[in-house]
Amino acid sequence: MKTYLMKAYLSVFLISASVAGRAQAEEFEAKQVPANVQWFLHLDVGGFKKTQLGQFALKQAKEFGPELDQLAEQLQFDFRKDLESATLFGEVDEDGEQDKMEVLIRGKFKKAPLLDAWQKKNTFKIIHAAGHELLTWHDGDEKEQEAHFGAIVNEGLIAIGSSKERLVQALNVLKGKAPSLQPKQLGGLKLKKGSYFLAGMVNVKDLPIPPEAQAFKVQSIGFHLGEQDKKIVAHLLLNSADADSSLQIQQMLQGLLAMGQLQVAVSAEPGAKELGSVLKNLKIARAKNVVQVGLTLPVAILLEQLKLNFQNHDGDQPGRMELKFRTEGGAKNQDR
Repeated sequence: MKTYLMKAYLSVFLISASVAGRAQAEEFEAKQVPANVQWFLHLDVGGFKKTQLGQFALKQAKEFGPELDQLAEQLQFDFRKDLESATLFGEVDEDGEQDKMEVLIRGKFKKAPLLDAWQKKNTFKIIHAAGHELLTWHDGDEKEQEAHFGAIVNEGLIAIGSSKERLVQALNVLKGKAPSLQPKQLGGLKLKKGSYFLAGMVNVKDLPIPPEAQAFKVQSIGFHLGEQDKKIVAHLLLNSADADSSLQIQQMLQGLLAMGQLQVAVSAEPGAKELGSVLKNLKIARAKNVVQVGLTLPVAILLEQLKLNFQNHDGDQPGRMELKFRTEGGAKNQDR
């Protein structure tokens, strides 16, 4: 796996989730994603920042205030105010390499400062392909340089891809010139407006998985995560090839849940009571070929655990975060 490329794209999600502020809600739109993707992940920044969990993330991000202020001044784009959503999608090679991916970033951008920042990247160039103006540059350490391709579609959308061909395909989809993801490809995943801030799906049947791992004939796995009435609401959907396979999945999950509840009930370990409460709220249902696992959890419980984790990691090296960005004076690293 090309780890640097993967980290670079996932960092978009981490930044999106942790520092987004006054953004507008941006729902997932399947018509903006190529039809042949094997997976996607969408973060509705505007929806997330309205939740208690989002407010907690904003509070934790305040320690990066000076660095983000400097970055906002340079780019004339403030992640805390101007970012609206991020959609990551891609494919996996037959050998399992995860190096075919793109990300669509929606927000309020200004082309000139963004171009100025990109021009400071190593081997930056502006090229043209299939009627699109593309930007290309390299990132990474001296031993492993990764090529990136990007496009400023308009002042509300930036697209970044792992290859020129992939990026051109994504841009063609946005212009309606290439096939896009259809609702029937979502494997029963229904994304009701306002009910989620994070959603994703993997087409398992298209992945290079050994035959012995396909016993339950799972075709796709989807999920969405939201917050409603001061509760975290999570749904996981397992779409199988036939009803018999989905029944087997349901029975297996129900058996595992029963075993877990029994073990927790007799356990004297710290946190067993809380875990038992979580398992009690776990629901497993089936409709034809789709098994749905639902979990409803008070936000207060999750926030309490997150606060404890931050306290335990305070001053501890494994809990530190690193924020990196390039400024006019060169590379700057700030450990937290």
